[in-house]
Amino acid sequence: MSTRVTQDESRAVGDTKAGGDGNTGNGETCNKDTEFWFHDGTVILVARNVEFRVYEGLLAELSPVFKEIFEADGHPVRNVRMGKVQDFPCPVVHVSDSPEDLRCLLRACLSKRLSCLYDEQYPPYNDISAAIRLGDKYKITQLYSQALDYLKFYFPSSFNNWRELKDYTPPGWEKFEQIGVINLARLTGELSLLPSAFIACVWAESGKPELEGIGHGFTKEDGTRDLLSPGDLTVCFEAQSRLCRAAITTAMRTFKPVASPECKMPAACKKALRNVLLSLEQKVDEPVSGDPFTPYDHFVTAPGGLAVCPPCTDMVLERSKKERKAVWDRLPELLRIEVPGWVKEPQALPPPPQSQSGAK
Repeated sequence: MSTRVTQDESRAVGDTKAGGDGNTGNGETCNKDTEFWFHDGTVILVARNVEFRVYEGLLAELSPVFKEIFEADGHPVRNVRMGKVQDFPCPVVHVSDSPEDLRCLLRACLSKRLSCLYDEQYPPYNDISAAIRLGDKYKITQLYSQALDYLKFYFPSSFNNWRELKDYTPPGWEKFEQIGVINLARLTGELSLLPSAFIACVWAESGKPELEGIGHGFTKEDGTRDLLSPGDLTVCFEAQSRLCRAAITTAMRTFKPVASPECKMPAACKKALRNVLLSLEQKVDEPVSGDPFTPYDHFVTAPGGLAVCPPCTDMVLERSKKERKAVWDRLPELLRIEVPGWVKEPQALPPPPQSQSGAK
């Protein structure tokens, strides 16, 4: 995590009258934040044109970077009310963050649940993004680690963990916010997030390619747009054809008309498996444009189901898992990206309470 403090973070705004709204120092009027303006606060943080009156000691205790900023000389002071009658000399400190990001940070830092922020809730993308970026910037390790663990749960490097999730993105996230996960992975160097995040970009909504909107990005809470870099956008488009070929191969190998060694009626089971392969012609768009991690039963549409004996059913299930796992292990190769240590299956992360699970 970075320890650098920029000039923007140590720069203060000009003096203002006690009790009134402030000034950014270039003539722009500041407004008090409606959520974080505590009348007993001991420092005023200014993010763009919004002021936050909060507790200097609390932030300094959580963040060595904030501590360094507050200890720097030269911050202007504003006399503000402390209680009913007392005037208090309150330092005014300018930060380069957006008001929306700073608000997310303060919600976390001032929460009584800082040690377990995401255990019983599903935070929106903006909260996770701000926690990682500002947690890194201000060295708030506890916040940064929790937000990163949340991403690792929903964008895992383990195939077994990934297939237990219900969707490609965390609950409650808006369309295309997985773009931000790719950018956060690049920013933090947590490259193990990339493969499942790229998969989420390609097959975001319905399990079919969703590349039309990926290039446009999405609008963040502060009004700016989060976009993929040209290189990562190329990864999405070029990976689609390779992943679709992998989907076809997976389907063909899963339903290969070879019966289980334990099968008591191999001729009938081989015929049933051939029928499944033949039926794929009727829904060719699905393996051609579909997700290579689609479970085998998605392709079985006959009224009687797979129509093979129990040993052959178990065999097809194991084939499906094996072939999908083989594609997963090759994801960095298929995506043409570097992910150190990808092949080794990591230890499973414990699921958070109320986690959205259900095998893909």
